[in-house]
Amino acid sequence: MVGGAAAEGGAVDRPVPAREAMPLPAGLAGLAPISAAVRVGRLLVLSGCVALDPATGRPRGGTVDSQARDVFRQIAEVLGAAGGRLTDVARCVCYLTDAAAAPELDVVFREAFPTDPPARTTVVCALVRPGLLVEIEATAVLG
Repeated sequence: MVGGAAAEGGAVDRPVPAREAMPLPAGLAGLAPISAAVRVGRLLVLSGCVALDPATGRPRGGTVDSQARDVFRQIAEVLGAAGGRLTDVARCVCYLTDAAAAPELDVVFREAFPTDPPARTTVVCALVRPGLLVEIEATAVLG
């Protein structure tokens, strides 16, 4: 049944958008069994991004500022590959290893989203690799 008619169990049949996984950049693909992002219709869900050097697998930058800038550059690249941009981001979850670094993250966040920033949650936690100070995941609605 199509066009809003109820199917068995009361569900409405709707076209199911295709699911498309976007691979990690070369050099990072073997580090974790994840996709850079998954697109379902207009929704693009990015995995948490960290500042890792693809050549070495080691963290890039020794400050939250430098790592966050690297991460937002990566997020912009993934969005661009999917036909989007930072202004399409609706929500970010930021993971910090030190609560005292939140103001440093805020500066970079404001630069990435100078107007109409996305919804955001910030969590203080340990990250999986020594030297990583920030990880950011994003959810965007494209076009």
